[in-house]
Amino acid sequence: MFTLDIELDFTDLEKEVQAFNSHHIRIGVLDKSKASRRADHTKPLKSFQGKEASQVMKGSKGRSTLKISTLAEYMDKRYGVFSKAESNFNNVDVVRVTNELIRMFNAGDASSELIRRIESAARALVRNPIMRKDFGSNALATIKGGVGYNGYLTQGKGFDWPMIDTGTFFNSIKAKYV
Repeated sequence: MFTLDIELDFTDLEKEVQAFNSHHIRIGVLDKSKASRRADHTKPLKSFQGKEASQVMKGSKGRSTLKISTLAEYMDKRYGVFSKAESNFNNVDVVRVTNELIRMFNAGDASSELIRRIESAARALVRNPIMRKDFGSNALATIKGGVGYNGYLTQGKGFDWPMIDTGTFFNSIKAKYV
């Protein structure tokens, strides 16, 4: 009988892990100047990727002083839409983003097509749970109207879809490979 001693040199593996970990993707509302748009709940609802959303108010009444980036911070605090996206195990897009990064890493090249695929997968990581309504339901007062958080009477959305009113927030979610 004999003993076989195997020693592995992890130096190269550590370098590869370090190289892989150097890739970063920014996901969120990347345009800090964009303002939200007010919904016109008196108008018929329009289609928003096959689901309902309110029309944007026409004219100067449709403008809002609320920045989409501020709204994104609120949505993240309330729902974890950005900060908890990668730990949402119901989200198959985590696997998609990882697979695209591995594909790029194995290719040894950051081609524009691979970067576009990575950014698309990362954007879907945040947007798909919103589309699937993974964050539950709106409060009844939000749907039907009532007294808002600020004590003022609010008009309801008329439908139940958290984080969607006009689609401005949803459409402002972008991803950038850096």
